[in-house]
Amino acid sequence: MKKIFFRSIMLRYIVSYVAVMAVLFIGVGIYVNNSYASAIRARIVEENTNRLSALRIQHEEKLSSLINIANQISLSPYITPFKLKENALKAYYLKEHLHSYNADSFYDQLYIVFHDDDYLYSSNTSISLDIYTEKLMYYEGITPDFLTSLLRKNDGEICILPSTSVRSVLTSDTNKNMVTVIIPLRLSGRYIVGNAVFLIHDNSYQRMFNDEIHQVRNMYIFSGESLISAKRPIDVPDEVILKEISGVEGSINRNITLPDGRKYILFAQRGSLLDLCYVSLIPQETLQMQTARSRLAFSLFLLLLTVPCGLLTVYFANRHVRPIKEIQKSIGDEITSGDGFSAIKKGIETLKGQNMALHIRLDESKEVCRADFVRKFVKCRFPSREQAVNAASSLGMDIDREFYCVALISALPPEKKGLELLHALFADNEDVHGYGMEILEQEQYLFVLFSDSEETIETWINRAKITLSALDNEVVIAVSSFHSDFSEATNAYFEASTAYDNRFVMGNEHVLWFSDVSSAAKDIEPFTENYLDGFRRALYAGDANALHDRIDELFQILKTKKFSLFAFRIIYNEMISMLLNKYLSYDGVSEQSTKYYDIFELSRCRRISDLTEILRQLCNDILVKEEQNLPDEDPVIGKVIDYIRENYTDPGLSMGTIASMHGMSAANLSLKYKEQTGMYPSEYLLLLRMEKAKELLSETDMSIQDIGTTVGYYDSSSFIRRFKQHMGVTPAKYRTLMKNVT
Repeated sequence: MKKIFFRSIMLRYIVSYVAVMAVLFIGVGIYVNNSYASAIRARIVEENTNRLSALRIQHEEKLSSLINIANQISLSPYITPFKLKENALKAYYLKEHLHSYNADSFYDQLYIVFHDDDYLYSSNTSISLDIYTEKLMYYEGITPDFLTSLLRKNDGEICILPSTSVRSVLTSDTNKNMVTVIIPLRLSGRYIVGNAVFLIHDNSYQRMFNDEIHQVRNMYIFSGESLISAKRPIDVPDEVILKEISGVEGSINRNITLPDGRKYILFAQRGSLLDLCYVSLIPQETLQMQTARSRLAFSLFLLLLTVPCGLLTVYFANRHVRPIKEIQKSIGDEITSGDGFSAIKKGIETLKGQNMALHIRLDESKEVCRADFVRKFVKCRFPSREQAVNAASSLGMDIDREFYCVALISALPPEKKGLELLHALFADNEDVHGYGMEILEQEQYLFVLFSDSEETIETWINRAKITLSALDNEVVIAVSSFHSDFSEATNAYFEASTAYDNRFVMGNEHVLWFSDVSSAAKDIEPFTENYLDGFRRALYAGDANALHDRIDELFQILKTKKFSLFAFRIIYNEMISMLLNKYLSYDGVSEQSTKYYDIFELSRCRRISDLTEILRQLCNDILVKEEQNLPDEDPVIGKVIDYIRENYTDPGLSMGTIASMHGMSAANLSLKYKEQTGMYPSEYLLLLRMEKAKELLSETDMSIQDIGTTVGYYDSSSFIRRFKQHMGVTPAKYRTLMKNVT
């Protein structure tokens, strides 16, 4: 059997899959069983806690109603303390008044006792207190004298007597369990003049203990150390329960074990009246039975699951064995000659020797890959610093340094081996890491230098200048400023290119640093964040007219200011980066689409119109791609867009008004609008108003105040502030600028 097992690939796969599934099933089974036990216990705890809370609330509401009745009797103008023998008519009025309190179904009997009188009064009769306690009412375990002292108690405290057997001649029942509640009567809410005595049938408590969903449990109501009433389907001594709840404040649930080994879960909640404590007790067998049922159901599910898993095991094992047999055939070994894996191993060992030369050639091609990395790096093709560092590490390049700069170096003739010399200089300096490529069409070496210190880079560059000048005294080294952010690599290339272009002015005897190019520092005037933000709003609004108007406006302003080519490249780099972030967010965008953002292509542009044409073409592609990728339009958002376009000049237009018209909140409308269009409705409203204002400023002689009112602002100061935030200049300055352009 062992020999058959090792020779059968199919059987080995099946056994392996079965072993994995067994471990998985066992692990899942253990986890789910434990989860079931925890979940069921949590559910039982929640059910019993809620049940106990309901009992507490219901009972305290009943007691509160008794207290309210006693207070009403105390405050009634028709009820004042009296003696029956002195004023029999008041006894009659009291009897009539007590009839109104017989509607409460919670208690059976209500009696009134005045401290200065020897009689007890009810809605039916007036009875001598001695006759009542000695002949008419018999409490099990309570003597007539003690009962009399309780009925006449004058300490102002509410007293509740536990459920006990009571035999009353006044009722038809000869014996029944009753709970007695004695509540003081306070004349005008201050002076204690007697007590109200409520007799409550224990059935009222048993009804509160009953559950709509049957569950075996004991229910208790304790007052201090006295058991008021209980329901005990489980035989557990009351002393055990009283000991467990001693000192309890708030709520508890805990496991308890009786001396005979029986285990229970005890729940207790402290009430807010009369030092009451409410207790529930359930056997742990209830938890175990429910857990066992759940585990059995899950075990049956796992057992049924083994059938499709077994079929899938055979299917996938056969799928995996088939290519192994095909590989075995391809290396020229027979399937029946032995273990297929052994045959494949022999074939691979043979191929390893044959592929050694291939591995050597692949190692030599690493320099090509590094050069390609440098090209991508200066084009900012890596979305994050982490991705750039990881890509470089896979090629054995260390670029995770604090500073970097770009250097453009004149290419030397092939026989002088300029690249090899530069790589040798890097090998001699561990503090500076440089990686480069040759740009054949421009006869330049492009190197990116990384280090943790600016001084070490400067030292290396000066050394390279001396070394290369010894081979060719006309060699030029142009270096950008130092950067830390990898997303600025394109700007660094442009800086180095600018320094290189200034070699005719600055000479080539020294290293050409971008920081020394004074004309560039005077020439560059980056557009403000407000202007770029307005361009972004027009882009995300998908408004082709507004977008092309912004491009025309940009073109005219830059042309009038007579910026240098380098300044144009920097500005357009920012604009194209914004456009590509939008363009590349769509599905189905190929790598070829990034041709619009190739810094080497931008370097070849000689006219402003060349750069502008690249920008226009990318804008057109974005608008086409956006139409193809539009999500299913929400009809409400379409109506909101139309409404804003028709009413954007209304000064009273607000998002709250628009939202209420369509039955939505302003926040919900903004989120749905942003999801549908890529911008908030307030941004679109601002875009429409600003575009109209620019049109009026350029084509009319209207005053600034009139233009502000026309586009939807109550006062000119609000309009001027918004316009400056959007355009970066005031309306008056914009009008002057546009007139100078035309």
